[in-house]
Amino acid sequence: MEYIIGLLLIIAGIGYAIYVYRKNTNKAQEMQFQQTSCIKDVLDIVGNLSDLDENYRHYSEVKGHLHSLSGDVEAPYSQRPAAYYENTVYSVNEETRTERDDDGNTRTITDKVETVLSNEKSPVEIYLSDNSCEEKVYIDIESFGSDVDLMSGCDRFESEGSSWVRDNFNFSFSNPRGSRFLGYRFFEEILPEDQPMYILGEIHKRGNRLYVGRSTTTKKPSHVTYKSEEELLDDVKKERVFAAGVGVVGVIAGILVMILM
Repeated sequence: MEYIIGLLLIIAGIGYAIYVYRKNTNKAQEMQFQQTSCIKDVLDIVGNLSDLDENYRHYSEVKGHLHSLSGDVEAPYSQRPAAYYENTVYSVNEETRTERDDDGNTRTITDKVETVLSNEKSPVEIYLSDNSCEEKVYIDIESFGSDVDLMSGCDRFESEGSSWVRDNFNFSFSNPRGSRFLGYRFFEEILPEDQPMYILGEIHKRGNRLYVGRSTTTKKPSHVTYKSEEELLDDVKKERVFAAGVGVVGVIAGILVMILM
């Protein structure tokens, strides 16, 4: 049994390292290979080819400044002007449980548990613009999934009797048995209005609009970030180093399990 557990740890560690290394190497290569396109150039390419194929999608690297369509979005928890935000409210409870060991001894363990009460994303459409033309490139941010970098907007804890919570929100939930309610945690991430952005994805037309979304036809890497291309490449390198470390730890842990257990 110990041999099987050790072998699984080794396989998991090596598998994770290989997967992350390949994924990030591919992303780094695409970022370095792609030439940044201005919106006017992309519009000309997509516009011409869309006349031949209405489903044409052009994989590209674009940079510009981020805006919300209304121009007056405010992040609810930080009250900061933003083009886009995502936020989550958690109820924070203290839960106590009793554990008994093999010798019959008991101990009491107290954990802090967070439960999602609500989450919200900015409902206003966002777009990219640059000085090459007046055309907007709308961002299908939902399609990028987890490949979106957001800035910290708010990470705030409020106790049960908080006047700020009472004046601004109306929450209702049942407290789990065996727990003590501590308060609420308000977590928010944002992208500011007029923020310089870097986007790697596929640009396509929907009606008269130009959109950028996750790469679906080529399956190439996709990313939305407020970071510069150089900063993103540095993050990719760090992820590869971390993955290699996880792989080494997995191999060592697997060998130790097989030898010592």
